[in-house]
Amino acid sequence: MPVPLIPLVTAWILLGAPPSEPTANSAPADSYRPDPAWKAMGRSLWFDPQGKRLILRARVALREGPLEHLLCLKGTKEHEAVLATDAIPRMIHAGLLLTGAKQGHPVRFQPKFEPPTGSPIAIQLQWEAEGKLRSADARTWVREEQGKRPLAKDWVFAGSEIFEDPDTKKPIYAADDGDLFTVANFSNAILDLPFASTANDANRTYVANTDQIPPRGTMVTMILQPRAESGPAPQ
Repeated sequence: MPVPLIPLVTAWILLGAPPSEPTANSAPADSYRPDPAWKAMGRSLWFDPQGKRLILRARVALREGPLEHLLCLKGTKEHEAVLATDAIPRMIHAGLLLTGAKQGHPVRFQPKFEPPTGSPIAIQLQWEAEGKLRSADARTWVREEQGKRPLAKDWVFAGSEIFEDPDTKKPIYAADDGDLFTVANFSNAILDLPFASTANDANRTYVANTDQIPPRGTMVTMILQPRAESGPAPQ
């Protein structure tokens, strides 16, 4: 059975974030430097106290084909995710709480389907191209497979789950498996879509919006902030 998550995340915050580790920069065009005023929350992750924003660094992993994720954990599901990060999943969760986002619940399939809930999260993407800073709403990088339209709704802070290891009795954070920000409903997801979205290969709904996504390997800054209500669909 899942155990309550908020007390554990509160403990993570009180105990302090893991020490920040440098992120490898293989792309010469990437001149990113975090603001010294931000609070480091481990690898590739910062909290902006003044703006109440979470800043996360990721790399483009996939530009075309069917998707299950906007963002996965590095070394896990890059074959079905636009972006991959080495940021620690539980610290992403903790950082979202610091922004004021309210955790809802992950998708529920039994006894009846319930979509994920939680604060809508606006995600802005920034990257460098030809010496200029580019910016996009993350939803424009994902489109419907049939209608060709970009994703219309914001992700919500579903919050994943914590389980107790039956042998060690230690808590296991489900998102450590790699399901971070998904476009197909997973109970492990930190951010998920607030409606039914299948992960069945025969019925997959979303694909990468190739024309909007920079080359593979491009470093991307993700800026996450709760929205009072889900924002209008991007054009």
